[in-house]
Amino acid sequence: MQSLTAPVRIISLIQILFLISIHAEAQKIDLREDLMLIDSLAKKQMPQTSKKAYVYKDQPKTIKNSNPVSMLYGGSLYVYQNFITQHFSANCLYHPTCSDFSKQAVKNFGLIKGGLLTFDRLNRCNRIAATDLDPATLNKKTQQFNDPVNLYK
Repeated sequence: MQSLTAPVRIISLIQILFLISIHAEAQKIDLREDLMLIDSLAKKQMPQTSKKAYVYKDQPKTIKNSNPVSMLYGGSLYVYQNFITQHFSANCLYHPTCSDFSKQAVKNFGLIKGGLLTFDRLNRCNRIAATDLDPATLNKKTQQFNDPVNLYK
């Protein structure tokens, strides 16, 4: 009989603790203020990005910029610059960035030569290629190498 009283005591102790825990109230936490503070700090730290313009925005409609290939290229570049690159880190090796370089190259040289210059630039856009670059072209403030489109005329 004594062996039965020990489990009964344990069960009744568990029941009492359960009943106490039902009536106990936890500390009420209002997360709204904390989330608003975190959100405001995050907005201060995020760089303000402006929408990039379409490649052929201010140009007259010609066969050069209104054919399907040019429109596909311009549209994909617009989507890439405004929606995809915002989710990548901003540690580009060159100034202007590869997408801006591509946009300028296509505007200055046309779709074929601009596309080839873009392909060349994308092949050089890695940290391994930085070993062959001239340190004199490094901007000390931004830590980017200057590589404008007008060097390729």
